[in-house]
Amino acid sequence: MSIDINTFDIGSMIVGKLQEVLGDVKEVPSPVPGMDSVGETTWYAPGDSCTASFQTLRAQTVRNVEIKNFFNRETLDTCNSFIITLTPSPELPLPMYAADVDVHKGKYVHVITDLIPLSRSEAYGEKYGRPVKLLREKYKDLPGLVDEVTEEIKKIYPALGPFKAFSSEGMIFGNIPVEHGPQIIEMLSDYVNLYASFIMSSAQSLLLNEEPVRHEAAETLKKFMMMMTQFDFTEDMPNEPKR
Repeated sequence: MSIDINTFDIGSMIVGKLQEVLGDVKEVPSPVPGMDSVGETTWYAPGDSCTASFQTLRAQTVRNVEIKNFFNRETLDTCNSFIITLTPSPELPLPMYAADVDVHKGKYVHVITDLIPLSRSEAYGEKYGRPVKLLREKYKDLPGLVDEVTEEIKKIYPALGPFKAFSSEGMIFGNIPVEHGPQIIEMLSDYVNLYASFIMSSAQSLLLNEEPVRHEAAETLKKFMMMMTQFDFTEDMPNEPKR
């Protein structure tokens, strides 16, 4: 049975894979209700027997929302939008998982996904950065992927400039034609599966217990969160409530 990217529940797929590896997670009230003014948002925290510590897992889904077209900013497309982020704990400083996917129905799929490193140490980069870079290489020929974030793109997505300062070398960014729906689902699955493998091996990682890495992770998370609060991503959805 073929998958229709125009109707496929990308958010449930990603959250399901994360829940499977984490085991015991529980729904919790939103710590920042202002972020959740659009669509349906669920926040999760570790349960008593969760396999790995983390701060929050957030999943937002907005169906049939009007979003500005990337190529023609005066045009509004009917979209399904999915944003999933897993914020790690500095006590277990795995990369941050992030996926932002807007399915412009019948046209293209806008994708930003990454496993954002919390340390720039050489050992951390080899263990957690290199696999993401290799995964990006697997999909380098997928139509619509952007290799260089130009000034013109930054005008459309102002947050992308600051975001690039935190991103890995394996970040996916682009607008992929809907005809490549199966490859998009495969790519998103590969990224979340790689993150799941990081979680599964985290208990045995001595690197994650090193105090300099934990300290850098705490500082990186603080700077990243501060950067994200400066942007209103609903600006791309002119008919929806603003933060």
